[in-house]
Amino acid sequence: MEALSLLFKIKKKLLVVLPLLIFSLTSHAGDQKLNDTNKTLDGKMLAKTQLVAFESETCISCKAFEKDVMANWKSPFSIKKTYSMQVPLGWELKESVWATPTIVMFEDGKETSRYTGYDGNKQEFWRWFGMQTLSPEQKKIAFESGTELPFSGSLLDNKDPGYYVDPITGERLFRSDAKFKSGTGWPSFFDPIPGSLVFKEDGNRVEVLSASSGIHLGHVFDDGPPPSGKRYCINSAVLKFVAD
Repeated sequence: MEALSLLFKIKKKLLVVLPLLIFSLTSHAGDQKLNDTNKTLDGKMLAKTQLVAFESETCISCKAFEKDVMANWKSPFSIKKTYSMQVPLGWELKESVWATPTIVMFEDGKETSRYTGYDGNKQEFWRWFGMQTLSPEQKKIAFESGTELPFSGSLLDNKDPGYYVDPITGERLFRSDAKFKSGTGWPSFFDPIPGSLVFKEDGNRVEVLSASSGIHLGHVFDDGPPPSGKRYCINSAVLKFVAD
């Protein structure tokens, strides 16, 4: 009986102590993460081309930017969040950070451009980002609805398995098994990834835009193969191929 009584007392103590121990460990982990975010970044630990999002823990716009952009980041360019308003150690800002969020692009430790504030318009942010990262030809097509010369695109004859993605956001647009040879001179697809595109009337044609970044991709026509009967005629320059 004494042994049973002792076991019962130990069990009661464990029921009280264990939740406190778990809470303590969880709180410590959370505090450590917050402490790391508050530290000034070390430039030696960052990429050659690096985005830094200067944020505040209480900033509502920062939380919106986190949800809309950073939480689903797929771009090959690295982005790092910090609650410190100090420039990464050994790096240079053109001017002090005075508002949050401020997203700064650094090249070789020096600021090249910045995007200040966020009002929920994520395509406006992606436009700024695209202007920093795309080539002149890509910008002409993406932001001015330009068209590359037929049979000139680097992805026209690509047959490798994988995904064709937005060159700015990295979001998937088409799967390789939806690509077909149309003979028109541009990469052609009969089926996009669901939700990846938006459409806009363009005279007697229908313009195809990326749903994530809003950039111009090409046009869609009703002369494609089954089962869709559609031909998504897309410029190679505004596609990035990610092989399986």
